[in-house]
Amino acid sequence: MTVPFGDLVALARAMVAQARATSPAGVPDDGETAATVAALLTAEPRNEAQILAIVTVIVRDSLADPFRETTANRWRSLLPSWVQPQLIGSTVNRLRAAGLLVHTGRYVRSTDSTGRNVGKLQAVYAFDSEALRDHEPQAQATAS
Repeated sequence: MTVPFGDLVALARAMVAQARATSPAGVPDDGETAATVAALLTAEPRNEAQILAIVTVIVRDSLADPFRETTANRWRSLLPSWVQPQLIGSTVNRLRAAGLLVHTGRYVRSTDSTGRNVGKLQAVYAFDSEALRDHEPQAQATAS
């Protein structure tokens, strides 16, 4: 399946808007510190280009898989070098919170030697485009 780049960017922007809308910056997420930090990082306008790059790589990888599954082992090397490492996990967490990435219940061993995570278990996620469609009018209103 080939997705035009313009459509991919529009999808990435909609996913970012959905992830931001799930938990507004500055509002605690049931007291979960990690979720709150992820919301703050992804809501910061200066991080938008990096978040769009991360989302684009994840979505492109997911769409290339017949089961719409993805894992960081497959897309980590495709990220631009200017993406800050802490934004990667934050973006994935926000996409999970928005229901766009769903844990499959399976894990694979990490190949990330840069982050010293080689051999650690990492989740396999499935991309759920239906979650994006459920909130499409909200994402479009946010982008306006």
